[in-house]
Amino acid sequence: MRNFKRAVAIIGVSVAALVGPATAGAGTFSDSAASCDSHTMSQPFLRWLDPFRYVLAPKGSFEKGTSGWTLSGGAKVVSGNEPWYTSGPGTRSLYLPSGSSATTPPMCVKLLYPTIRYFAQNKGTILLSSLAVEVRFESPLTGKVVSAPIGVHTGGSRWHPSLPSIVLLNLLSPVLGEEGELAIAFRFRPVGLGAKWQIDDIYVDPFIQR
Repeated sequence: MRNFKRAVAIIGVSVAALVGPATAGAGTFSDSAASCDSHTMSQPFLRWLDPFRYVLAPKGSFEKGTSGWTLSGGAKVVSGNEPWYTSGPGTRSLYLPSGSSATTPPMCVKLLYPTIRYFAQNKGTILLSSLAVEVRFESPLTGKVVSAPIGVHTGGSRWHPSLPSIVLLNLLSPVLGEEGELAIAFRFRPVGLGAKWQIDDIYVDPFIQR
């Protein structure tokens, strides 16, 4: 199944990598990323037949605020938790209206193919809006933070788990550290008219050797 997951990554994400990342501000990811050694793994998607182990993204449950996150355009923490409480008891999630964006704090991943999954609900115009997800990392050429698309999420008005969005870090091999480590962040951005998304409990499978 792991091989299948990697095959999906090659089909779904290599196209995005070929499009090319968009340049952003100066990079500080390597200095501020949460350590790979601090990861606490769990199986939050086991009931959806996903047996892989994930780590909660920094402040990814939104129960302790959004310190370290970058929010813009009206993105904010609101009441309402995904109903399965995969990260523990909670009452909060992140609201993303049309024109907003939210970027996680940087975190460390290892090896080739980290995967991100989360919970979402679309309270806006379902047929006309989606949620774009991007990966962000430091360019080895410019030292600046760049981004590349890794998926587009569509879904209904009830809470549901996302499908995995997978990043082909082997295509970014020049930026990997000596131990195959890389600091990355993820950005969520609603697309379309009338978008009103909520997201919660954001998890990353960093593909650390088990």
